[in-house]
Amino acid sequence: MAAEAFARRATRTAGALVAAAVLACASGGTLAAAPEQAQLETLSKPVRAKAKAAPQTHAWHDGAAKRGLTIDTSLEADFSPGAGDGRVLKRAGTAPKSAAALVSPVLRDETGQPRALPGGVIVVLASPADEAAGRALLVGNGATPVRRLSDTLWIVEGPVGLGSLELANRLQATGRFASAQPNWWVERTLK
Repeated sequence: MAAEAFARRATRTAGALVAAAVLACASGGTLAAAPEQAQLETLSKPVRAKAKAAPQTHAWHDGAAKRGLTIDTSLEADFSPGAGDGRVLKRAGTAPKSAAALVSPVLRDETGQPRALPGGVIVVLASPADEAAGRALLVGNGATPVRRLSDTLWIVEGPVGLGSLELANRLQATGRFASAQPNWWVERTLK
């Protein structure tokens, strides 16, 4: 009887064929000698497809690590002056569509945190340099320096939106900088 109970449980999870084989082996017979096989009903559920995460559409370099990003098509970030109620994230399509609008897509990193691109790139030089040498290195690599924060840290001009992500990735790819990453806006969380 224990073999029959096991066979019923096996039917639920693995199907009738496995259950019939268990019954046949338990009774000393072969698979063909299991008369109960025709009576066993398959109760197994169809395999559910795993929920797929949205495919990563972009990436950025966090120092030496490459981080994936996915565009959240339901939101956008409006960095226009006087953009309304002071909230940056808005439902897609609610930001003004004028030429003066400074709108960025909202991207989500691997943790799901929303990020947006208000413009600018933060560049860390590979070695300390005075202002003239640092400025020359940045200009020589197609960047427009905005401000020097230290002998290795600079902010360079970049457009609002994906253009600043592309600029950061291009500067990182040159190998001439310790790092180059967008000047990210991230949603502030209260502790």
